[in-house]
Amino acid sequence: MIETKMHCIKLLGDKLTVRNFQSQVNEIHARVAVLNKFTE
Repeated sequence: MIETKMHCIKLLGDKLTVRNFQSQVNEIHARVAVLNKFTE
């Protein structure tokens, strides 16, 4: 179970894919939402 969650977290990557600041904020919010869902 832990391995599956870690794999999903690694799929998100460690870099942002957009350059626009507001888009970066939106991307971070989306990543946090996904991570929060994984930890439930």
